[in-house]
Amino acid sequence: MTDAMLTVLLQQSLLLCLGIALLRALRPLLKRLSAGATYAAWLLLPALLLTPALPRPQQEPLAVVLQAAAGGQAGLLPALPAPLSSQAPLWLLLWLGGAVVVVAVQARRQRRLARFGDRLPAGTSPALVGLLRPRIALPADFESRFDVAERELVIAHEQVHRDRLDNLWNLLACAITALHWWNPLAWWAARRMQADQELACDAAVLATRPAATAIYTRALLAAHGLNSLGAPLASRWGTTHPLVERIEMLNHPRLLPRRRAAVLCAALLGIIGAAYAAQGSEPDAPVAASAQKIEIQLQVSTGEFKASPRLITTLGARTSIQWGATPASSWRLDFTVTQDPDGQLQVVTEPRYGDKPLARHTGHVASGKSVAHRVGGNDVPTLQMTRVVKLLPADFKMPP
Repeated sequence: MTDAMLTVLLQQSLLLCLGIALLRALRPLLKRLSAGATYAAWLLLPALLLTPALPRPQQEPLAVVLQAAAGGQAGLLPALPAPLSSQAPLWLLLWLGGAVVVVAVQARRQRRLARFGDRLPAGTSPALVGLLRPRIALPADFESRFDVAERELVIAHEQVHRDRLDNLWNLLACAITALHWWNPLAWWAARRMQADQELACDAAVLATRPAATAIYTRALLAAHGLNSLGAPLASRWGTTHPLVERIEMLNHPRLLPRRRAAVLCAALLGIIGAAYAAQGSEPDAPVAASAQKIEIQLQVSTGEFKASPRLITTLGARTSIQWGATPASSWRLDFTVTQDPDGQLQVVTEPRYGDKPLARHTGHVASGKSVAHRVGGNDVPTLQMTRVVKLLPADFKMPP
């Protein structure tokens, strides 16, 4: 189970890195669209992380196309290496332990912010705090730091955070960074996403107040250097990302037309679909040699006794058959079948009559070929035996 969990986490980490790299490469194009488009594009990351959980078709279309192009060869899609079973528990404990530490630190920051209620200490940034019933928390020096027009814009900014459920996305980003605490790309993406969140809110506020650009710029300058009291469930007015970037966006606002929004959505869906198709379903694992089923068909006769038993076992396993009227006059045959490098089957037969072991016999035979063998003599009855040993198909099911 630990191997499976570690494999899932590694798969999630690979998808996260690919998604972040893709968003980084597309960032110049997204910024030309609008601040809202840049912020909305971050939805690609959770969507990619959810693709392994989606149901898969019985026939993988991409795998079929690739295999057809390669002449029917299998194994075209890359797969994650399986973690070593002996080290998997240690790596899993380290991975989850780090995640627990990050969650504990973030929970402590959230409790500290919640203790202030609606009135934050002077010198801190206004913020929208909470998830189910978010509230706008203002610092004690809010009225003295901002004039009436600036205060109206700050509150409008936080209201946009509330309408867009930005604290929910902040919580999701916190969860992803906690689970991938060792990955610097995850932390960069979380900081960049929150910066884009603020830019998108700025653009949304100014879209309804196009004449307030100068006042909005003054409000940003007045908030420069405020303590943000960072917490997972908090959308803040003042952030640590460059102030110049926000002011530049105010001077060159870009709105996202519906047509461009539709193109962006189609592009993101196409990327998600390609990632889903490329993963494919896990190919059936080859049957391990130790799990290969074999069939032993016997014909035995001793005196007037005759029988044709059939045994089904696995390569390398020891299997037995026994018959007789009394323990002293009973026969027991022990078989162990292995496969030689050349594909032939090595059959080791260990007969026993009563409590007396008889000569061990080792034979090499091709699958499906019969071998006759006789044991006994002197004070032991003679047993005539014919064996046919053959490999069973990998999908063989044991009969009821």
